[in-house]
Amino acid sequence: MTTVDRAGPVHWRDASGADAIHIDADRYPELFDGILKKRFMAFVIDWLLLAVATVFLTLVFVVLGLLTFGLAWAALPFVTPLMWLAYFTFSIGSPSSATPGMRFMGIEVRTWDGARPEYLQGALQTLVFYLSWSTTIILFLFPFFNKRRRCLHDYLIGTVVINSPSSIPPDAQVISH
Repeated sequence: MTTVDRAGPVHWRDASGADAIHIDADRYPELFDGILKKRFMAFVIDWLLLAVATVFLTLVFVVLGLLTFGLAWAALPFVTPLMWLAYFTFSIGSPSSATPGMRFMGIEVRTWDGARPEYLQGALQTLVFYLSWSTTIILFLFPFFNKRRRCLHDYLIGTVVINSPSSIPPDAQVISH
């Protein structure tokens, strides 16, 4: 029997106590209820947070540039993308498996078998996500044709975005066969 540990840190645990399950959209449909809307809203929240951080970083580099007679300005085009990459990498690879926007929307990233992604997988997912923007039409249509609502970058990296087990209503039935 699979149980959901709803208290404390969010974990899926199988009968042996392992922190993973095979995430099956047919067996666990509550994990995917409203996931596309939540992913979009989390995306907007994260971009707004990063926009504010980028403005702040730019102001810091303006001051540093003035103090260094313009030398610091050359670093800004490199530091900004690194800040964005670090934001997603350390958020997705963290114990919460979610960015601040995802946590606010009650969703998290898992590997295809239900485990939490590591930092390397978080970095790869971020890089592939931004590289896949060149195929925008595929990026936005892909989730409509699969039960798990996985995007192209999810398939390429081996991840899936689910509703956080703590956000699933207590009366939701989670049964393992």
